[in-house]
Parts: sequence; C-alpha cells; structure tokens
Amino acid sequence: MKAEAIVAVDAKKVEVRQIEIGEMTPWDIKVELETSGISVGTESYVLSVHKAGGRGYIPGYAPIGRVVEVGTSAASTFKVGERVSYFAPNPPVDVGQGCGGHQSPALICVDPQKKDLLASNTYCVKVPEGLSSERAAFGGISAVSCMGASMPQARVGDKALVIGQGLIGQFAAQHLKLRGVEVAVADLHEKRLALSRQSGADHVINSSKQDMVKATRALWSEGADIIVDTTGSYDVIEASADAIRFKGKYVLLGWCKGTGLKVERFHGRVFEVYLPWTLEGRRALSSWRLMDAGLLRIDHLITHRFSYRDAQKAYDLIYRAPEEYVGILLDWRK
Repeated sequence: MKAEAIVAVDAKKVEVRQIEIGEMTPWDIKVELETSGISVGTESYVLSVHKAGGRGYIPGYAPIGRVVEVGTSAASTFKVGERVSYFAPNPPVDVGQGCGGHQSPALICVDPQKKDLLASNTYCVKVPEGLSSERAAFGGISAVSCMGASMPQARVGDKALVIGQGLIGQFAAQHLKLRGVEVAVADLHEKRLALSRQSGADHVINSSKQDMVKATRALWSEGADIIVDTTGSYDVIEASADAIRFKGKYVLLGWCKGTGLKVERFHGRVFEVYLPWTLEGRRALSSWRLMDAGLLRIDHLITHRFSYRDAQKAYDLIYRAPEEYVGILLDWRK
C-alpha cells in the first residue's frame, strides 16, 4: 500500500515522497489525515541529526485523521468515519521512521495485546466530534505540557516561571494557570509574549531586554516555586537556577541535547527536578476536553497553515524566523 509522507532527507531539508507502508492486518486501522501539527523543538532537532542511514526520516507526532478502513479484529474498537490521533503509525517499508505522523494514509495497529491505547508512544485515541481538526492537532503537543505542569504537583497560589513561549511553553503556562498558579513567562520575542498575554499569563519577561533572574526575583523575592524550561538550553537552565526558591521544583520540558550541563552550577541549591519528556493519550484527551470547554486556548496560537505539499516552506520558517510563528499546521485535505 502506498502513502505520501514528509521525509527529512538532510539537515533542514524535507521532501514529499511516496512510500510503501505494507498491507493491513486484522488489528490495523487505515487513517487518512486531515491535519497534522508541527512540534517545532522536536522536529527541528531530529531534522538536524537524523537521516536514518540515508533512507530519510519521517517526523511528526500530532496527526488527526479519519478512519477509512478497519481490520476485522480492530472493528471491535474503531469504526469507519471516526477521527483519531496517535503517536506513531506502523513503520513504513522503505524509509526510516521516528514518530512518523506526517504521512497519509497511515496504518495503525490497535491490538490491545501489543499496545496500551492511552499510554506513551503507543496511544491511538478518538477525537471528540465537536472539536475542529485544527484545534485537535495540538492535543498531543499539549499533552507534553500537561505532564510538565502536573508532575511537580502545582498547587493554588504557587508561583511559576515558564521559560520559552513556543507552543510547549504556551500550553505549559496555561495548564499551570488552570491549577491556580501565578505564572510569569519569559521569551526573547515580543510577538510571542503578546500571545502569552492573550493566553492569560500574569507576568511577561522579555529576556532580550531584561535580566530574567532579576525580573523573577522582583516579582517573588524568594524565587519561583516552580520553573519550567522549554528551551532545552543548558546555558538558560544554569542561569535560571538563581530564580528558584529553596526546595522549589524544576521541570525540564525542553529537548536537552548533547552534553554541556555544568552540574556544579547547582551545588548548594536544594530543589527537585522533573523530566517529563513524553506524552500520553489520556493527557491528549484531557487537553481536548479543556479546549472544547474554552479553558485551554489554542486559536490565537495557530499562526501558520501550509499544505503538506509545501512542507519545506514550513520548515524554512522554523529556521528563518522564530519570532514569527508558534503553532504551525499542515493541511492534508485534498
């Protein structure tokens, strides 16, 4: 069976390619995509380092599609016409795959003996019919932020600093706000901070103009109860240690890459560290419910839309103008 996919073929370069995805088995469902969201931090990194032995690499973990065919065993759980989202389809035959969400059609195994359909990396969940596919495409990305906000057990009245206001950071700030937390956000770009204000951030810090640590201490003299870093920058993480209170909590939510973290920078400090570098189907479902209720705001964060055929333009934007985008959608409808 053939499909079209966005394949990373070199650093910063993708192409739309026809691939072979095999044939359906009784526990497979076949899905044709409507939209898929780009997780900028993850995808820009894997594009820069993964080439899958020269065969290319299919990125993406935020697809929304309609079930168009159901295997005989899968029919006990899924029906033709339902919309679903999933972390990864079945691996293609002739190209490398990480998550592989940017392909259509896709075959997804839903055998309960092989997969927990609500768990990390194996989930396949049904999208609420009242929710638009554009909003739903960011449920998986929001699930990452949801875990980052829930692991430190944020309480009403806590003070939190969220560093980086890309999509993960925007959602992390909103999830903390929904838990009754006073939230400050920091970013280098004023356009992103303007969106953060729309999302309900209590305080914004332009790190290109202000010292982030001093600004945080000016807000809360003892420091932040919780810091969430979404940049993955070791320099930022090390510097921000001066902004956390004694016995505070630090969430590493960005994709930290390679080596270079100077652990000695934290000597003499006492705080807990959380590493929620994953997502779960159950948290995507929770995010969709919050979106549907108007509690998790997404519409103003969708800044760009591209046909999947113009995927290279989307990735060019990621590298060329980080101040211009937050949520980027790919449209697969023909």
